[in-house]
Amino acid sequence: MKNVIKILLLLGLVAYLGFAIVKFAHPTEDVTCEAVEILINDSLQRGFVTVDDIHEILTKKKVYAEGRRLSEIDLPGIDSCLEESPYIDQAQCHYTSNGTLLIQVTPQHPILHVMAQNGEDYYMDKNGLTMPTGNYNMDLCIATGNISKQFAQQQLAALAQFIYEDEFWSRQAQQIHVVSEKNIQIYPRMGNHVILLGDISKFQDKLYRMQIFYKKGFPKIGWNKYKTINLAFDNQVVCTRR
Repeated sequence: MKNVIKILLLLGLVAYLGFAIVKFAHPTEDVTCEAVEILINDSLQRGFVTVDDIHEILTKKKVYAEGRRLSEIDLPGIDSCLEESPYIDQAQCHYTSNGTLLIQVTPQHPILHVMAQNGEDYYMDKNGLTMPTGNYNMDLCIATGNISKQFAQQQLAALAQFIYEDEFWSRQAQQIHVVSEKNIQIYPRMGNHVILLGDISKFQDKLYRMQIFYKKGFPKIGWNKYKTINLAFDNQVVCTRR
């Protein structure tokens, strides 16, 4: 008898869990969206995308959720609508248990501001994806000069990512200037000199040599003694006096 009761209780629990899952996974038609909550997943807190931006996108697209029945709201459509923005990497929508629509947005993370001499002006992420600057003003390394979008995406993106992620160079590299694909210059924040990188090849090794020179050479000779510091040659740091 006890075993029968245990089985009945277990079946009842399973039935309830099944009902609860169906209820929350597929909201009934008479449940309405009580509120919309927007969460920006921005670990860097750069303010590239704000809650107001999301509201503006949804308003322009006439995507309204609050006050509508949950079964009438197109969640994948809202995701797609938001992900059309060049500033948004990913958007995910789901309901909470109290009928709130939660919209989670992951913004793009630009690592370089390109201001080419051909007039192109855009931000770029580590994968070479470009996005318009709009009204955003971000504190990033700037790339100037003779820069095609193809060169920026296929060549500069790797250099920009290294500078962005490196603790030392993210503070020191202020500007990348491209004279040609074989003549790339870096203007530092500290020191009145220009770093001649040559082409993009072996840039990590070149910047490592420069970092060592900063730590061991400049404290002895001073920061403003040289006009240029050339890293284009393997295993060398060639300096030109001012």
